[in-house]
Amino acid sequence: MSQSQEKAREGALWVLYGLDITDNEPEFGLEGTQMLAAEFDAEVAETWGHVEERIRGIHDDWDHVNEALQNVSPKWRIERMAVVDRNILRLGVWEILKTPIPPIVTINACVEIGKTYGESETSGFVNGLLDQLCSDHDIEIE
Repeated sequence: MSQSQEKAREGALWVLYGLDITDNEPEFGLEGTQMLAAEFDAEVAETWGHVEERIRGIHDDWDHVNEALQNVSPKWRIERMAVVDRNILRLGVWEILKTPIPPIVTINACVEIGKTYGESETSGFVNGLLDQLCSDHDIEIE
């Protein structure tokens, strides 16, 4: 897994989290987070084009991403999920459904992000739902 892609996912999570808790538009979140990344994590700042690609893609497919996420979690509404968890999942759902990135790479990356930013149950929760997404869409994981 590419270090730059890992850092881009991390930056995308920062933006998604900020947008989620402030209900701002993507441009505002991208601009503010890019300034913070430049100050606190040069590796994230260096991947900013990939961060923007993810945020714009997720935002453009927002309803589809959320619907796909809700479908794999019928007993746990998106609004009730922890903010970090639902945004890691949005990132994973979008990558799996909309990019050529191998699903196993996306799932493993999202699990690792969950270990860093989530609670103790996050990585298992993320792994289970993204695996279910692949199963529901007949997507080969490996």
